[in-house]
Amino acid sequence: APAAAPSKDVTAELQKLADLHKSGVLTDQEFAAAKQKLLG
Repeated sequence: APAAAPSKDVTAELQKLADLHKSGVLTDQEFAAAKQKLLG
């Protein structure tokens, strides 16, 4: 699959990260790093 179209798993993970970020569990930096890691 092309990198531009993440799998459902990646989408779900991103959603989880976004929720953690929004609730203050992750800092902006941690969120960005985790997102980069997920998206490769």
